[in-house]
Amino acid sequence: MRKTALLLPLVFVLFSTSCRDMALEYYNRGVEAMENDDPETAVESFEKSLEYRRDDPDTHANLGVAYYTIGNYDGALEQLKIAAESYPSDPVLHFNLAETYAAMGSAQAAAREYDMAIRLKNDFYEALAAYGKLLMNQGSYEAAEEYLVHAITVKPSYEKAYIYLGWVYAKVGKVHQATFYLYRGLKSDPNSIEGRMGLGIVFYQRQLYDEAIAEYEKVILRDPNNAEAVLGVGRCQAALGKPIQAERSVRKALELKPDFPEAHIALGDLFLENKQYTPAVAAYNMAAQQRVNYAPAYVGLGRAYTAAGDFGEAETNFEKALTITPDDPWVLYYTGQLYRIEGDPEKARGYFQKSLDNAGSDEKIRSLLSQAVDTLPD
Repeated sequence: MRKTALLLPLVFVLFSTSCRDMALEYYNRGVEAMENDDPETAVESFEKSLEYRRDDPDTHANLGVAYYTIGNYDGALEQLKIAAESYPSDPVLHFNLAETYAAMGSAQAAAREYDMAIRLKNDFYEALAAYGKLLMNQGSYEAAEEYLVHAITVKPSYEKAYIYLGWVYAKVGKVHQATFYLYRGLKSDPNSIEGRMGLGIVFYQRQLYDEAIAEYEKVILRDPNNAEAVLGVGRCQAALGKPIQAERSVRKALELKPDFPEAHIALGDLFLENKQYTPAVAAYNMAAQQRVNYAPAYVGLGRAYTAAGDFGEAETNFEKALTITPDDPWVLYYTGQLYRIEGDPEKARGYFQKSLDNAGSDEKIRSLLSQAVDTLPD
């Protein structure tokens, strides 16, 4: 069974006295099972109830929640859609549909349903926070921040909104704000996996690698199959100069989650660092195959081909990355480095300047750019 977060529970509405007794009995069994955190029994009970009364929207709605909880997203979507035909103005149903679409990777459909839920109930803080998280995952950080701040305004004690906002700030490099909001969210829910993961990312960004590992290990202790946390440990080990342990952790993450482009990128980085260009290219190519328009995969390929001396392939892949993320300072920096090595200082200088224009407050890349410009002839 795939472990997922529970959807916001729907209001359980009992059948009227005119409903068949058996339908009512199985429905109530399903309600009790959901309350006792036994979704498998709930699924069986709601399905049985529908055998006696096929057209009850409340049973369809709650069966959808039960299906979602056991990871049967196709079944959840079908049942929730049936319920929504009877309750088109129910914001909770739209929220549950959004969560299901999000779990299935259908971001556009999820966004549509979150928006509908919020339109129907503008103080729906769970929907505001979830929509903010979805926007963050799509890279729309300003919009994500707006929805998350709104969620906190509506419900100041809602810890998930603080944690997601911390993630947003971590994504844009505002590590101090990120740390504040993550700790604020963890104050209410110290065992939050998302909160601990967020702190791990922030500590990694601050180069506090031992502290980051400690946070990732807290996640692994609660969820041994958490591939993201295992990968986080691997990245920290690589940064600490422990390539053997790092590769072991990255490969473990891939065992847990084979379709994991970020882990293939990390593996490629390890190979590249060790000047193993052929396996590095293979790892980056795997990441590109697993995710469409994934700029880091093409950046990795560009770097690997540059190091191997295949400048034509390097240029092709950097161009692909720039098509996807034209203003990314790191892509611009690596492209400039390619032209510097090729002996085209004017092109190199142009890309370095574009990188600097988009670097913001990132001191690491600014330092690298300063060094790179110093190597160019006047």
